[in-house]
Amino acid sequence: MTPAAAPRILYCGDGLAIAELGAVCVAIWRAKSTLPRFEIQKAVLAECVSRRPGEAAFMCVVESTSEPPDEEVRKASSKMFADHGTQLKCTACVIEGAGFRGAITRSVLAGIVFLVRNPSPLKMFESVESAARWIQSEMPETAGAALASQVENVRRKLDTNERVDWRRDSSARA
Repeated sequence: MTPAAAPRILYCGDGLAIAELGAVCVAIWRAKSTLPRFEIQKAVLAECVSRRPGEAAFMCVVESTSEPPDEEVRKASSKMFADHGTQLKCTACVIEGAGFRGAITRSVLAGIVFLVRNPSPLKMFESVESAARWIQSEMPETAGAALASQVENVRRKLDTNERVDWRRDSSARA
């Protein structure tokens, strides 16, 4: 088992951070998933999957401050997962937050997951730690505790409000 690599921050700004942690692509949503932000996530995930076809995982973390996506983004999300098929080893969706808002976001995501006809496993979680353990069960070479710790490092990058965009900065890194 190898520890999670230091995060390679590919995008950070406007309520969204996306990083590559070894074979795991992580997106952290602090703001509502709009189509322009979603397209960034889609492009970064496609890049990560193209470098590790059949070996890459995806963890999408929706913080409690993020509102549920509109119908257009929900459909695009379902299509994104389905389009990757077996090229994506597994997907973990983390919906943080309790109460009404968390319940609504989880029900919206459940609808997205229900529509996905994807041969690779896709599961929902309430915490990064449980999602990281599950990814480790799907990809034993990934250290779950180290992955959870690195996701928190990505979250701290989002806290700084420092913008990073892999399309303009070829040296995008932590």
